[in-house]
Amino acid sequence: MSQWWVGLAVGLLVGLTAGAGWSAESAKALRQGRLYVDGEWVFLKIGKPLRNFADAGSVDQLIADLPIIQEKAYNCLELNCYWHHFDPNGDGEIDMSLDPLRRLIDAITARGMFACLSVETYGVGGGTVPAGFWERHPDAIAVNAEGREVRDTEYGFGSAVPSQFAPAYLEASRRYIENLTAALPHEKLLYFETTVEPQYIGNQNIDYSIHARRAYEAWRAKAGGVGPPWPEAFPVPEAFRTDPVWSRFRAEALADWVNGDAAAFRRVAGEDAWIAVDYLETGGPEMPNRNGDSMTFLERLTGVNILQVNWHWHVGRRAPNEVAYRNVAAIGRDWAVAEHMTLNGSDYRPEEVPAMLRNTLERGTRFGWEFVNLGPGTNAPFSLYNDDWTPKPLMAEVDGRWDAWMAEVRAGAE
Repeated sequence: MSQWWVGLAVGLLVGLTAGAGWSAESAKALRQGRLYVDGEWVFLKIGKPLRNFADAGSVDQLIADLPIIQEKAYNCLELNCYWHHFDPNGDGEIDMSLDPLRRLIDAITARGMFACLSVETYGVGGGTVPAGFWERHPDAIAVNAEGREVRDTEYGFGSAVPSQFAPAYLEASRRYIENLTAALPHEKLLYFETTVEPQYIGNQNIDYSIHARRAYEAWRAKAGGVGPPWPEAFPVPEAFRTDPVWSRFRAEALADWVNGDAAAFRRVAGEDAWIAVDYLETGGPEMPNRNGDSMTFLERLTGVNILQVNWHWHVGRRAPNEVAYRNVAAIGRDWAVAEHMTLNGSDYRPEEVPAMLRNTLERGTRFGWEFVNLGPGTNAPFSLYNDDWTPKPLMAEVDGRWDAWMAEVRAGAE
């Protein structure tokens, strides 16, 4: 069979090609981890352009670049809207114009592509809680086991980390989610994503704030007094930090935070809105710090349709990381499985791409792959493209063989 016919057949069988298109009226369904549009399976090539979507000039440039992006077979753009860009005073109300973002969503859908909305409302891994929020609610910050206020020292951003138990934080961040969603044409959006890599943090043991204490003591009383009592002084003893009941509480609370953010989206977009969430799992000894008990976290994660695993590639061993996929499979829920940053411009090497992508397919990915940062930047390490939109060597392994990759997607699902 000739190469052009293979490409055409795969485009028809596997998903929407760049020019095929869809509309808000198209029938969409998630079944067995796949997206179906009007009865046809669509495998997504998701591009995540990281930029300030409150800035009209940046948005207009992205609109101008849409033909180039679509030519590269992207059929989905995920728009990551940082809280501090749209609500500098942190009260949950939208302070900046959303006209540029609305124009962008309209332009994406007019080209027959999917648009998705994600938010950054945390302080670990790149997100920043608005400065105005901290001015009004300084006590909402997380506290580590040494009794110190928490900053993001693991990822190097130094941002203040809010306590996931602080009522003021939950109320303001979810008000932002609701107001942002309500002000956009949310009926045109394919799915909604909660904050990036929801976790506590890997290199510190948190949260021991007054808000965490109140939540734990209420949880413990409801559970009949199981588990150790709250420690009376800092530093928190190791026996408490490593107690399995404390780990279970933290895991349940982490999932409840995600479920609550998912509910905030659905209060506006409707009960049937699809919600995606990142699941960070390295399999390393720091995981109790991040998630509490990972399996409890996943079991409690009831408000989610799409699970985006990370790490899917072990950056220490330079090899596939299978732990997250195994945990997800063990839960046995009908999630659509994808990855958080299947590929980004900084963490991976060109020669690793084939093994990496094949591992995602072997572990059950049928929804799509996500590529970050979707944007030109020859000297920007995180960007996947040069200034002229030619792919850097890493991304050339994907773009240059896209039809062949789609053939592997199809073959792996038969």
